[in-house]
Amino acid sequence: MDSSNNMVDCGGSLHEFIEIVDKFKDDGVACWEPAMDMCFSSMDDAKSFYGEYALRKGFRWKIRTSRKGQDGEINYVILACTREGSTVSKVPCTLKTLPTRVDHCPAKICIKMEIDGLWYIKKFVPDHSHETIPTKARLFKANKKMKRTIEINDDAGGHENISFCERDVKNYVNQERRALGKEGDSKAMMSYFCEMRERNSNFFYDLDLDDDFHVKNVFWADARSRAAYEYFGDVVTFDTTYLTNKYDMPFVLFVGVNHHGQSTLLGCGLLSGEDTESFIWLFKSWLRCMLGKAPIGIITDQCKAMQNAIELVFPTTCHRWCLRNIMKKIPKKLNGCNEYKKIKDAMEEAVYDTYTTTAFEEKWCSFIDKFELQQNNWLSELYNERHRWAPTLLRKYFWAGMSTMQRSESGHAAFFDGYIKSTTSLSQFLKQYDNALISRAEKEFEADFNSMDTTIPCGSTSSIEKQFQGEYTHSKFKELQVEFRSKMNCVASLNIVEGCLATYHVLEDVVVGDQTKEIVFKVVFNKENHDFSCECSLFEFRGILCRHVLSVCAHERIINVPKKYVLTRWKKNIKRKHSYVKNSYSVAQLNPQMERFDTLNKHFYYVAEAAAESEVVTKTLHETLHQFSSNLPHLMEV
Repeated sequence: MDSSNNMVDCGGSLHEFIEIVDKFKDDGVACWEPAMDMCFSSMDDAKSFYGEYALRKGFRWKIRTSRKGQDGEINYVILACTREGSTVSKVPCTLKTLPTRVDHCPAKICIKMEIDGLWYIKKFVPDHSHETIPTKARLFKANKKMKRTIEINDDAGGHENISFCERDVKNYVNQERRALGKEGDSKAMMSYFCEMRERNSNFFYDLDLDDDFHVKNVFWADARSRAAYEYFGDVVTFDTTYLTNKYDMPFVLFVGVNHHGQSTLLGCGLLSGEDTESFIWLFKSWLRCMLGKAPIGIITDQCKAMQNAIELVFPTTCHRWCLRNIMKKIPKKLNGCNEYKKIKDAMEEAVYDTYTTTAFEEKWCSFIDKFELQQNNWLSELYNERHRWAPTLLRKYFWAGMSTMQRSESGHAAFFDGYIKSTTSLSQFLKQYDNALISRAEKEFEADFNSMDTTIPCGSTSSIEKQFQGEYTHSKFKELQVEFRSKMNCVASLNIVEGCLATYHVLEDVVVGDQTKEIVFKVVFNKENHDFSCECSLFEFRGILCRHVLSVCAHERIINVPKKYVLTRWKKNIKRKHSYVKNSYSVAQLNPQMERFDTLNKHFYYVAEAAAESEVVTKTLHETLHQFSSNLPHLMEV
């Protein structure tokens, strides 16, 4: 319904209407922006108008206040942003964990029915205390209109063309999957690559041919994956799940983790074999695709061919084996031993419950000697390669939460689970590839929306917790809150002070199985630059401040931690380029931004191509861009 039809022109300069083109709309449709003394024929019309305005601007609204006249009928209403006010709850903040939207937002309109029976806007406050999100407005509860039966298929266009999220319709989705014969695999693959390249010239693919020009190995990465690598390519899992007998296709994936801790695709490969030569070709193709930027860390299964290829192609990358897969082999490798249960418990204690190299060595050698396992080849090989999997030896490296260091953690699910089964052919998979990536993009889109639209309450009055609350995504802030809650089990005591360095011993009560044990962690605090170093190394390998450092912060009465401990990687208020890259599975609500981004990229390319011919013109262009970049924050406010 067009809200402009509900407004009544009362005549005269007092009630003149001003039509303003909504700067957030890109489809050329003009809308009315609230203005003083704008009038409506009824209260419902005014509410409908403000609802559409809020939807276009990207915020939720509610009825804040209503008053009745002497006749008992409502004659005054305040419509406000749902994030106005402050939280008042009988539940203590230490127990309140559900996200809240309140943020002292002043945005509102006040409407009043005058003697002529019309409703007038008496006050309009357009400014918000938070960022509005017009691109994610379809996820507002008021805009979710779900029917009883829904079918998502190629005609419907996927998640982005419906006004509710995947969770809302999960029980109603019936997605057709057509079985295709393997004889059409090569043709389907090349057709897919050509189509993707036409949609976005940054789509990358590489083919490895044999002497008879038959395809041996294939690698590809779409434009979104290449852009995401800029932010999330520091730590990568090389997922070979689909090389196992579980799936009848030689399919491998490069997977990273985004700012919400979700898996994000960074490239795919098809291999004719699991030999060193094939892996070298694949890794070189991937490295070329990512402009020669190797990851800081890579996680794989135990495979000598992979290890050889990584050492050759990524010589500076820290290579580790997936700990979870190693520990899953314990029953198979040790079940025949006497006292198997005790051996398993002792091995897990050495792996999970040690925090220094010395402690790990002592516990490992102790259970080997105690149960006379010196001749066990599997354990001997593991010990010789302990620098590739033992948590104690890997904690000094950053693993972005992908490294399984604790008993309770589980690995990331295989990226395409639910889209590939034992009988899936390559042709069939290519039909499902976009569907899988739609689902992943939609989950990231929803997580971005939730992190911006709601606020998780602090569980304490700590200014440090408040510092992270305003910066981190919900998932990462929740991880930090676990450390704040666990701080209750810690007691910090100052041990020694040498110059500006203060060494603390933090005693923590740790539950192992059904037993409680005390562990002492050493934390070194630099009083001059506020640097911290803890034996548990949680910040180093996960990017989250540990409970032991937080205990020392409380003891030292530190108000805020240095910016280097607030990782940009986990921040929610950053516009990341991959979200605007145009793909076949892009979220429709970002289409205007994606179109602008795509158009600007093409324009920049042509300008750069011409300017590069002259050193003088190149220098002038750099100066112009630098000046424009300096003025960009001001331009964004206009």
